[in-house]
Amino acid sequence: MTFLFKGIQIGYGSVRTLTDASVRNCKGDIRELRPTCLAGVPAVWESIRKAVEGKIRESSTLSQSIFAAAFQLKWMFMTLGMEYLAAPLDSLVFNKIKDQVGGRLKFALSGGAPVPKSTAQFLSVTATKTISGYGMTECAAVLAIQEVSQVTTLGITGAPVTSLEVKLVDVEDTSYKSINKPKPQGEIWVRGGSVMKGYYKQDALTREAITPDGWLMTGDIAELNADGTLQIIDRKKNLVKLSNGEYIALEKLESNYKVSKFVQNICVYADPEQSYAIALIQPIEKEVRATAAKLNLYQANVDIAHIGFDELCDRKELRAAVVASLKDVAKSIGLKPAEIIGQVYLVHEEWTPQNGLLTAAMKLQRKDIVKRYSAEIKTMYAS
Repeated sequence: MTFLFKGIQIGYGSVRTLTDASVRNCKGDIRELRPTCLAGVPAVWESIRKAVEGKIRESSTLSQSIFAAAFQLKWMFMTLGMEYLAAPLDSLVFNKIKDQVGGRLKFALSGGAPVPKSTAQFLSVTATKTISGYGMTECAAVLAIQEVSQVTTLGITGAPVTSLEVKLVDVEDTSYKSINKPKPQGEIWVRGGSVMKGYYKQDALTREAITPDGWLMTGDIAELNADGTLQIIDRKKNLVKLSNGEYIALEKLESNYKVSKFVQNICVYADPEQSYAIALIQPIEKEVRATAAKLNLYQANVDIAHIGFDELCDRKELRAAVVASLKDVAKSIGLKPAEIIGQVYLVHEEWTPQNGLLTAAMKLQRKDIVKRYSAEIKTMYAS
């Protein structure tokens, strides 16, 4: 509303056409629009990151080494509050990447779901400072937001806005307790003038969401840092207890595993009667075909470009390569053994709001996805 009131130009892009790597014979949305402020869900940032990383992997070994060294050096300057020393690095290395996101970005805002720490770091170093916000429609959107000066504190959503009361409430049958030390943990409850009074003509649903004294139970689980900022760590309804007694958070795993070069989108599923989770993955076709060629899955005279994508997704060698990539991600961020994906199914169809597998905000329609691939899920657990 502020942008509209001020007469600021607003542009809209799609994850499917956002970068130059996503389109042919034209510029991607972001290079065409050249925004100064960019807001999006994690799928947007993953798309940008993977487009950049794809070009880096295609460069020479020397260029990759120079990029890695420049990246670490600039991040060190940023964490020490001496970002001005990174100006030569921007000129020599990162300005080319900034041009790929329009060349005019001042800052970016991520919301809708947790963005992986590594992705937020990558964008802040290479493209523009990227902050996270947290909120929901039921409390007139914003509940907490990160300050630009906090970009080097990865994983936080910032402090609650001053118009709201926020508290953490114990989650039954879990270790999430408001008395935890050094960081209290629990479900976020919020109350204030911007919180809704209830769902329209949905009294039963209202009673499930709002307490008699006006607290909105968000369903999100967070921990409170010493500086007053919140860090979302789980989603109450997506906690699953495995047969070995371990709890895993599906959304948390999806957020982290999306950094794999193979993953366009991912739905993690866990059967309470099993000891491990599995994943349905919509893979990036370019990476699948490149890996098929690298593994020499077909005869030398066969052009991988002419092999059907559905056939490639069915190859066990490619599924194994994706599982290996996910395990590398899990190892790099220190996931627990119960959080490591045991099997994957590669989905050759695209997930979109039009086919009912994503919401309009590009979030998973989890129940519909699980129903659509119920036979594949049974096969993965049986193998």
